Amino acid sequence: MMEMIQIWVKILEPVLIHFIAINIVQMMGLHADAAFLTTMAAVMVLPFFCYIMKKDGYFQKKRKILSFGKVVGIAVLGIGANAACSILLNLINSRTGFPNDVQEALFGSSLAVQLTGIGIIVPIMEEVLFRGLVYNRLKAYNNEWWSMILAAGIFAVYHGNPLQILFAFPMGLLILAVYEKEETLLAPVVLHMAVNVSSILFTAAGGQ
Repeated sequence: MMEMIQIWVKILEPVLIHFIAINIVQMMGLHADAAFLTTMAAVMVLPFFCYIMKKDGYFQKKRKILSFGKVVGIAVLGIGANAACSILLNLINSRTGFPNDVQEALFGSSLAVQLTGIGIIVPIMEEVLFRGLVYNRLKAYNNEWWSMILAAGIFAVYHGNPLQILFAFPMGLLILAVYEKEETLLAPVVLHMAVNVSSILFTAAGGQ
């Protein structure tokens, strides 16, 4: 029992670090919007997470180099998956009335902050956190498929509300499938960026 607790502490330790960083940023009293605060927390923890990945031995293995065509293909996949999930969630939202206050808060900032922070910096940090650390640590104790389900579940629950969970779980599975296929963290980073940037642009276009 104690060994199992120690394993889960090791797996979830990076998530706790990020949670603490978010709360520290919020307590700084900067009176900034959610997108800026989220970006600040990501900037704070990213170097430390990269250091932990190095200690975990991620960089010891030679990784694939993605061709330009692969990068474009992954980006298109992310945009398409985002569009499909967004349509489904809008249907669910229209029937259930679940609020999506997390996304509304993040997309309430200036377009420049959204694209730079939520579109680029946060996806890099989240891929290092949830795929580079959490998922790879899960794989040390479980088979690949079970690790994918657990990692996608952790990724989804961490997003906070029912609509975000419904969106993040299948998206987490897709990201992990791409990660396993391409064997480099750059692949899920590209997909995640494409999802977030397309969400930002779709929302901005819809608000005009």
